[in-house]
Amino acid sequence: MLGDEGLVHPGELVAVVGHAPDSPAMTAARSGDWIVAKPPVKVASLAGQPSEDAEAYRMLSLVASVLMVVPLLVFGGAAARLTVARRDQRLAALRLVGATPGQVVAMTVAEAVMVALAGALAGAVAFALAVPLLAGIEMQGGPWFAADLFPGPLVLAGVLVAVPLLVGLSAVAGLRRVVVSPLGVARRETPPAMRFVRVLALLAVLAVFPMLTRGTSVAVIAVALALAFLCINLVGPWVVGVIGRITAASARGPARLLAGRRLVDDPRAAWRTVSGVALTGFVAGFLGLLSPAAFDGDASGPPQLRVTAPAGQVAEVVGQARERLRAAGVQATVKPVKDVVVAALGSSADTATLDRARTAMAGLVPGRTPTTERDDQRFGVQLLADVRVGTIVVLSVSFLVAIASSGITAASSILDRRQTYGLLRLAGTPLEVLDRARRAETLVPLTVMGGGAILVGAFCAVPFMIGGMNVVGALTLAGCVVAGFAGVVGAGALSRPLLRSVTEDPAPRPD
Repeated sequence: MLGDEGLVHPGELVAVVGHAPDSPAMTAARSGDWIVAKPPVKVASLAGQPSEDAEAYRMLSLVASVLMVVPLLVFGGAAARLTVARRDQRLAALRLVGATPGQVVAMTVAEAVMVALAGALAGAVAFALAVPLLAGIEMQGGPWFAADLFPGPLVLAGVLVAVPLLVGLSAVAGLRRVVVSPLGVARRETPPAMRFVRVLALLAVLAVFPMLTRGTSVAVIAVALALAFLCINLVGPWVVGVIGRITAASARGPARLLAGRRLVDDPRAAWRTVSGVALTGFVAGFLGLLSPAAFDGDASGPPQLRVTAPAGQVAEVVGQARERLRAAGVQATVKPVKDVVVAALGSSADTATLDRARTAMAGLVPGRTPTTERDDQRFGVQLLADVRVGTIVVLSVSFLVAIASSGITAASSILDRRQTYGLLRLAGTPLEVLDRARRAETLVPLTVMGGGAILVGAFCAVPFMIGGMNVVGALTLAGCVVAGFAGVVGAGALSRPLLRSVTEDPAPRPD
């Protein structure tokens, strides 16, 4: 019995073909220096070795992991910074009234770890509930076994421990300013300006990227992609600051002036709002060019079966093929093309006729199976189909995570600036003006940085292209751009009631 361990996916059909010990298929047929079949060897292990096909999928999986990890890190950073400014002010006040650094750190870490542990447990339960749906995503010709998608107990336990630990370490790192200089937090000191060296780092990575991805290992390619991601994230705040200065200088109304001044005042916070979608734009630009047209079309003309014949025996194999096809009742034109015997079926031949012809020609040359052009291209067709499925999965996950992080950051920004919004309302600024300014400080940098990230992703994809970009790739890229902008606009619209609620009572609070 072949159990699930012997199948690639549920419902797969597997045929086990046996041969007699003296069968020609069990011996090496040699003609001159050309070997038709390999001699049988003893089975050394049932564990098997990764095939070339498996290595190709392993490489694609590693690249997909790198492309999805970065938006997830951005999402984690957005969640970790939720109301961080308000928290820093409260903790700084506690430090000023006598709380020790240890007490401040202990309170913050305890709060962060408890919330992170609850989130990790909820995430594990949500994943377990989603596995049946995820198993339906077809790859390599079929769906998954649910057991293949579940991590091992040790891996799951490691994740449940690592998530709270990382969140706790992040909370401790974020308290440096509070512990060292609580007065600086209370006074809301402006952080130092960023330098142009960030742009030089991105240009340097783009200059060497084609060389890093030429004939190197998959690990080096993954590191190169990670470096490109990192440099875009470094350049983002600097570009947002430049955008803010241009927006403020060219403003013709209060909304754009407020947006420009906000971008100049805190470009890092503005970048965090759009960074998830902008970095996902890099993914879209990269994957949009990896939907080549190779193998897209079926072979033109009537179906043809081809089998390679030993040198000097082509005429004999042609005669045997004609006899076998005639005996099977299949009309075909058999002719030699160099050392390949080609059996061209009629234009009206259907799948059943093709199968009868294949069966008749089976065993014609020991160790060689008659194949069509579509058969020879099967791995390429399957691989590119799986690349398209993987592209949809990666982009869907990345955009959902990026839009969620954008919504979290937008809400966090409103809560952190509630006092500023309250003072602006007291000064007579209409709520609609504040909302337009908030939208402008999101959409303006998103347009610039999103477009730039897409171009950088497309540039990084050029060394991996097979053929030219086809309609599917162009539509995928356009759909990602529309989805990204619509998602950010929608996330901003969801936080508008929060803006209204924090400005309903604009009187200054004691804190």
